[in-house]
Amino acid sequence: MHQSSCTVFVTGAGISTNARIRDYRGPEGIWTQAAKAGISETEASLNMVWDDALYQSIPAARPTLVHRSMAALVNAEKVVFVISQNEDGLHVRAGHPRHRLAELHGNDYVEICHDCGRESVRDFVTYYKDTYKETNPLGQHVTGRKCSDCGGKLLDTAVNFGETPCGEPWGHNMVHNMVGAIDAMRSADLVVVWGSSLGVVANYFDPWEPKSKWSLAEPAGPRPKGLSRCKLAIVNQGQVVDQELAELKLDLDVDEAMVELLNELGVDSPSEYDPARDPILTAAEAVRG
Repeated sequence: MHQSSCTVFVTGAGISTNARIRDYRGPEGIWTQAAKAGISETEASLNMVWDDALYQSIPAARPTLVHRSMAALVNAEKVVFVISQNEDGLHVRAGHPRHRLAELHGNDYVEICHDCGRESVRDFVTYYKDTYKETNPLGQHVTGRKCSDCGGKLLDTAVNFGETPCGEPWGHNMVHNMVGAIDAMRSADLVVVWGSSLGVVANYFDPWEPKSKWSLAEPAGPRPKGLSRCKLAIVNQGQVVDQELAELKLDLDVDEAMVELLNELGVDSPSEYDPARDPILTAAEAVRG
């Protein structure tokens, strides 16, 4: 990171296990447990993942050292952008600047108006009662609440298998923020993966892969002149896609690795989480009857 001019972090479920939210491919992960029961990942995601226990555990979670440190690193201009696969909202709750973050699979607390695009922030999981499913009687992703500006129908922002961030039914939005993610990966010369197997993100972006369009030319033209091949570093306990291309792979707890990184970069450890300063809790709107 000392030599990097554009560092991008990619985060997965493994950074939230210390907040007591289940990951996917760890020993107690959702996909791991589904496989033991003979259930496919697709079926598990639609029919067994979001039980009441998980709906309750997400609001009860608090941003961990990693979430708070990443916000601090972005604010200190050590990291340009963070791309997250997580829906738990903990990056935002840690104070991460929204314009420097892409939550590819949504944010549990944010609804988007289908008609005007306005965001409504809640202090509960917006897709509770399975609004994200095709079987939702109101229509997939329709929460049943109305926009306070135009009265339009509100959509949860959860991205399912087969759906695309910023695709239908949402269109461009600042939760998924695909424009920001694409711009960041166009210029990245270092991608650091935290708590992810890269099984999903590598389908969107892989500038570290020498034969990828992202390593030679991004979709709208060549990478910036003089930009060297993007390097890959990994902090994850378990196998990772393209790990053979990584300059470094640390099989460490993410919080432990982050402490070492902060020390190396000379960045102070972030303040403890304060609910009174939580951007989600302070922006949450009451549901109007």
